[in-house]
Amino acid sequence: MVAERELTIRFGTSGNSQGYLGGGWAPAESAFTWATGAESHLILPPGKADDDYILTLDVVPFTHDPQVPAQRLMLSVNDTPIGSSLLLRPGVLAYRMPADALRGQDRVLVTLAHPDAARPADFGINNDTRALAVSVSEASLYRIPEPDSKRHRQLPGGLRLDGAAETFAGPRASAELGAWIRRQTGQTENQLAMRFESLGDSCEFGLVQRRCNAEPLGLLRFSSTFLRNLIRGLDCGFDGIGRPEDVEPRLEGEGVREYMIHEQRYGLVYHTFIYEGQRNAALIREQEATRLKFLRRKFIEELEIAEKIFVFKRNGPIAEDEILPLLVALRQHGNNTLLWVVPAEPDRPPGTVEVVADGLLKGYIDRFAPQENAHALSFEVWMKICVNAWLLSRLRVSGDT
Repeated sequence: MVAERELTIRFGTSGNSQGYLGGGWAPAESAFTWATGAESHLILPPGKADDDYILTLDVVPFTHDPQVPAQRLMLSVNDTPIGSSLLLRPGVLAYRMPADALRGQDRVLVTLAHPDAARPADFGINNDTRALAVSVSEASLYRIPEPDSKRHRQLPGGLRLDGAAETFAGPRASAELGAWIRRQTGQTENQLAMRFESLGDSCEFGLVQRRCNAEPLGLLRFSSTFLRNLIRGLDCGFDGIGRPEDVEPRLEGEGVREYMIHEQRYGLVYHTFIYEGQRNAALIREQEATRLKFLRRKFIEELEIAEKIFVFKRNGPIAEDEILPLLVALRQHGNNTLLWVVPAEPDRPPGTVEVVADGLLKGYIDRFAPQENAHALSFEVWMKICVNAWLLSRLRVSGDT
């Protein structure tokens, strides 16, 4: 799936949203517009008849505990349902718009149904009597061209490799796991681990690579940030990252404290593995600012080469409508593959990897490491996921000529 951005709508007062809004919207505010009442409408230009599209929305739900803990959002295009979301927090969402729903239409009518809209005045928040649902700051429309079958093999959704039945225990467990990886992929653990790059959330996958004696230089390897910030960074190529004024070293932890970096522009938080007394904060700020600029250039190169598999996981739940914008953002830079790792399900045992969409693989793990101890990871299952993800990615690549 190659995503070509065709339209961006900005909903602030200085934006261009007025030409695309139907009913159900409040007057624009400085950076966003509220969707109000039971439903709101967007009127978009017609698409090309044989191509699918993806619509992304950058939204903030109106919530107020305990009366309105979340907002439901249901989307349809030309009366064809295309998705629904439960919004607990700000985020970027994406919905697939199939070509069949667009064919033969002189316009595209997108309906946003939001049955949980509520009035702030009813809860004593302020005097606002509007029924607010979500504020929208930006919407983007991406065309998904029909792939050239001579150059690109698109794997069918649902294709999967199940978690390996083999288990590795006892004093030779590490050697047996390594031998199994070599049989499956023709690579060592180290070589396989270097074919992946973490997109953050925590340092867990970076520590998986360390267990493989792999130490790739990655912008996000030991970082965490909100998914919304990650997508924003990918959209602009992490432009401006590494300004010294945005880099704040903080001593954190108990006992021997470590300097953690809090990067302000994209909200990155990451380890330095430098401890109190080893270096002063001013020097760390200067060094990390330089390092971030270097890692940003390397990261963009990796995106453009599109040979690595990019890994995203989150200990909390994450839905497909939240992960699709990340795939779209990656695909702006090249024909990249995203591995989305989630907890195992009854019919998806640990180690299983399946194809969700072209370029999007979903891996299943028995457990994530606890937030307070990322070293307590499920190494064997992580390696099974990496093996199966790499094998599936090779099926797609082997279609190129």
